[in-house]
Amino acid sequence: MAIFRKKENIPTETTDEEIVYVEDKSDRFITHAVIFEILMAGIVFLKSSDAGTQYLIALAPMLVITGILGNYFYQKSADMKLFAACCYLISMGIGLQLLIDEIYNPAGSFSLIKYGIAILLAAVFIIFYSFFRNILNHRATVYVMMGVSLAIYLALAVFGYDPNGYGTSAWISIGPLTLQLTDFTKVSALLFYASLFSSRYRKDERTVLLLSTLFFLINAAGSLLIHEMGSLMILFVLHLALLFIFMEHSRRKRIYLITVFSLCAIAVVSAFVLYHALQPAHEAGTLSGISAYIWPIVRKVYERFSVTANIYNDPYGAGYQLLQGKKALWMGGLSGNTVNFHAIPVAESDMAFVAMITTLGFPIAFFALIQLARIAVRGGEVSLKLLKKNPQDAVVAFGAAAMLFMQALIVILGSCNIIPLTGLPIPFLSRGFTYQTITLCFAGILLKLSMENEEEIMEVPDEEQ
Repeated sequence: MAIFRKKENIPTETTDEEIVYVEDKSDRFITHAVIFEILMAGIVFLKSSDAGTQYLIALAPMLVITGILGNYFYQKSADMKLFAACCYLISMGIGLQLLIDEIYNPAGSFSLIKYGIAILLAAVFIIFYSFFRNILNHRATVYVMMGVSLAIYLALAVFGYDPNGYGTSAWISIGPLTLQLTDFTKVSALLFYASLFSSRYRKDERTVLLLSTLFFLINAAGSLLIHEMGSLMILFVLHLALLFIFMEHSRRKRIYLITVFSLCAIAVVSAFVLYHALQPAHEAGTLSGISAYIWPIVRKVYERFSVTANIYNDPYGAGYQLLQGKKALWMGGLSGNTVNFHAIPVAESDMAFVAMITTLGFPIAFFALIQLARIAVRGGEVSLKLLKKNPQDAVVAFGAAAMLFMQALIVILGSCNIIPLTGLPIPFLSRGFTYQTITLCFAGILLKLSMENEEEIMEVPDEEQ
């Protein structure tokens, strides 16, 4: 007997003589999520009794929330595979962070209370998403989102600071809270592009390219102002992806996308040229004016690419983090291996995937990758189904799924020394109150849109009949 039952069966096939009902078995994904959360408790406890005890404290409310939300989304015909993927990643992230506190001794400790607050804030945002959706249909919203992004960067330029020594002033302190405001630029970007492609006020091709370019330039200038390259990379990929997918095919669009990508490549090459041109003046201490300002930017770009090419050029400086990560990858094995190796820098944030391999092993790490890919695929399917009915919601669904997956992929590849390291958190797996709140908001929006999408699809046959 199934634990969760829908109020009504769904007719899936109609003939002249009868209506055939097929039982919906998607409630099994709720059970799968609950079982996995319990299994994670055993795995974490085997690795560390202290971390296991902390996980057990979180397990009871976790199971209650999974059951309540799972039943709600199931009744609303949401994408239960997407729901299960989010539950898997959340439980893995909590277990991983508790183990990191016990093994790697990070600067701060993981707070289950903050995580609970993040869940509540995400729930409030999702509840009021319908209000935000109505705002997106106003003509002025695209300009408001431009102003919001500009205000964020100006606030960081004046009040921002770097608590972790990353070389970027992306954080701001408000009383006891430390917020990474650059994470909110991802939210403003999602709302901007959703409003830009609003079905109520369709804009011509030239206007879309002009406004989207202006918005990207605001983010590019702001990122350079505070020396934040990681978020800029995410917004750059999002900019090109949304224009490529949601704009109609045309020669102007192709030329634009090729030009923007080429300019980005030229900018990276120019950073290398400027680094070698300015290095003598830097060593002599004679940098001044614009040269003194752009030097930290070109040095950061040069170091990220050069260290990726050869981490042994500076094994105890710029390459130390990646070198320790490489050692950890070799030691991980099937069940993890942390014996006599507790030296992964920033294991709680951008190196969380490497820390997952060493603490939990390759199988669980690959399972996390599969779930992140599932979010991308299911989010893409939701966006595709919404495209004809509501392009605005389709943009939100695609943008939320893309930013979750892109950021995870870029950070994971960087921590494995395949591409330059960005220094960003990994969705679901890393700690960080600000970004995890936004991650949960994006995941909740995807589930809400999948729920509404299924309802709309079910109504179509009735209207046709």
